[in-house]
Amino acid sequence: MSPGLDLPCLAFHDCDRSTALISMHDHKRIVAAGDDILRNKAICPTAKGLLLVRDPDSMATFLLNPTNNDKVDLPPLTKVDDIVLIDSHCLLSDEPVGPNSVVLLVEASENTFIWYCHPVDDQWNKYEYDIGSHVLPYPGDEEDQIDKLVICSIAAFQGKFYFNARAAELQVLDFSSHAIEPVFSIIAIDDTVAADGSYGFDEEHSLIFLVESGGELYMVRLLFVSTDDEDAWDEIGKVSVHCMDFARRRWRNVHDLGGSTFLLSRFYFGASCLGAEHGLLPDHVYFVCDKTNSLRVFNVQEGTYDLHKFNEDPVEDKAFWLLPSSK
Repeated sequence: MSPGLDLPCLAFHDCDRSTALISMHDHKRIVAAGDDILRNKAICPTAKGLLLVRDPDSMATFLLNPTNNDKVDLPPLTKVDDIVLIDSHCLLSDEPVGPNSVVLLVEASENTFIWYCHPVDDQWNKYEYDIGSHVLPYPGDEEDQIDKLVICSIAAFQGKFYFNARAAELQVLDFSSHAIEPVFSIIAIDDTVAADGSYGFDEEHSLIFLVESGGELYMVRLLFVSTDDEDAWDEIGKVSVHCMDFARRRWRNVHDLGGSTFLLSRFYFGASCLGAEHGLLPDHVYFVCDKTNSLRVFNVQEGTYDLHKFNEDPVEDKAFWLLPSSK
């Protein structure tokens, strides 16, 4: 990929390791000359603007800055299938990435595995976590199914990883101690209603994303229209943004993003950039919906949104996410 690629952009990445890029600014396909670094590679984006890249032949694994092709070599990631890697979530504890930084890979879907390493390590560590379970009721005489809870929304913030924000708790994954294994903990959250009446959760009918931006931890909630019609789940009725007040252990409702732009996409991926510097609208949330092949742009200040359909090839069976730019 040639130096100076204009990010952020959309990536359509197939299991055959072919990647198409679309400009976030004008929604047109990007023709990137000299993209040998990514050709035939399995890739996974991070919220820091870097890509986790693996060569399927040599298994060489590295972090790539697609704007200048700088690389940070990592241990070979040998035991994760391509399709799992593409659908996973990669996070970095620090920016810039240093020798003691933690590179975390969270397997998506129903898997309860995380992989982590430092750039100076000689291998990745695999860890199977247990954060509880929930019951999936089945109608009729069928027995209820008990499934393990998995890490969904997750963000790196001040060296730790925060995930699965709920009404009364926020979970934490910490590698900073000297413990042999990662440490999981829970922060109890004050879930009382805010003064403007905007607080409160409807976990069943919403998607929740966690985003680090400007030294703060944010939660974005997309509330879907609740009807008996399955197609209505593609319709978002409301979007709210909250900032974590760690001193009071409470989410504070906000109506601007400090000039930043939030980028959200599949598997609870959330990132932030300075939108005005990249032709994007500041204080807006961009949400990629791969099911409908569309981009939804929410105005946080006014509470409105616009829908943009892509005219590119259908994205069925393709990974579909945003490549953000780092601040």
